[in-house]
Amino acid sequence: MAAEQLPPAADSSPQELKLAEVSALPVDRIIDCDIHHDWPSQEALYPYLSEGWREYVLAPTRAGLPSIPLLQTQVCPNPNGATQRPDAFPPGGGAAASDPALVCEQLLDPFRIERGLLTYGQGFFTGATPNPYFACEIARAANDWTVDHWLSDEDDRLYGTIMLAPAQPDVAALELRRLAGHPRMAAGMLMSSGLGKPFGHPVYHPIYETASELDLPLAIHIGGEAAPQQGVSPIGGGMPSFYSEVIAHTPQSMMTHLASLILHGVFEKYRNLRILAVETRLAWVPWFLWSLDTGYKGLRRETPWLNRAPSEYFYEHIRLTTQPLDTAPEPEQLIEILKMFNAKEMICFSSDYPHWDGDERDHVEKQLPAEWHARVFRENARDFFGWSDLPDPQPEPDLQAGVSA
Repeated sequence: MAAEQLPPAADSSPQELKLAEVSALPVDRIIDCDIHHDWPSQEALYPYLSEGWREYVLAPTRAGLPSIPLLQTQVCPNPNGATQRPDAFPPGGGAAASDPALVCEQLLDPFRIERGLLTYGQGFFTGATPNPYFACEIARAANDWTVDHWLSDEDDRLYGTIMLAPAQPDVAALELRRLAGHPRMAAGMLMSSGLGKPFGHPVYHPIYETASELDLPLAIHIGGEAAPQQGVSPIGGGMPSFYSEVIAHTPQSMMTHLASLILHGVFEKYRNLRILAVETRLAWVPWFLWSLDTGYKGLRRETPWLNRAPSEYFYEHIRLTTQPLDTAPEPEQLIEILKMFNAKEMICFSSDYPHWDGDERDHVEKQLPAEWHARVFRENARDFFGWSDLPDPQPEPDLQAGVSA
């Protein structure tokens, strides 16, 4: 049953009016799989650092400023000056999406978000930190900060991801185990390959072994490779010059990680492992699967541990988020491509809030067939995360019931 329409306030801005109108759309329970929450400033993490690392960061320079920034910026900055919506910055100051109340006001309430997955903002580049020990400390501090400020007394619709610094896979596995029992930690989060190796490489397998043992899914959010200190190009062929190049070719990183996971036999070794590919577009998937399967037919002696075509592992173990939803010259062209990999059963809605290029719910609804909405906006994510506590979907009412012929 559709939710009632929220009346806009008399002084609502165009953005607020647009969000208010969304509640009249057909799906009234939504799961958002990519909400970039953030700390107000790096000072917010200082109390969560252990004493030694806090001293390392705060040792004053001659100018009296902290000598060590927690994280770096990306190699090609956004020419618009920021990657966040201007209205997502709290009125009292701080980074965009650093105020839980404002996130609820701008996203959860108007979009009817039943459950939202927190995926970090500035923490995006933690895995790319050159010092692997410092990276693990930042991840641990960020996770504890998230628990205290977002998963304790705040809105229970918000669920966290456990930030992992994969340059020390054994430590990352311990961090996964430390927080997996928290009732509102939904997945582990890999954001960049801290060792410069794709995520299927055996060096990362302690992470997958632990996730498999705990039956906890993992998310991969690409883009952290764009940090200048990462030491590898975020796209194929060499270091880009423009932010536009990074945005256009972002899926290349995800293709590399997913091919590595499949071909290294990670899903044969850990058969209940589930991977959510976040913010990576969708139109590349059919070609990617065709290429893997074609190569497997002629080169399977190279990977004798695989017992099925690569695409079969993909369909069983991997799901993808919708944002950024590709824009085709004609809308039906996108749908034809999505049908090629049964996207109705494979993709999960994500807003990418508070990023400037995020996809609002009404935009995604208009681009996808109505018969896909229930699965894309809720049921695929519900099944992926095993959220059996969420109620079953309610059938739409039969408007003709009780009407005599």
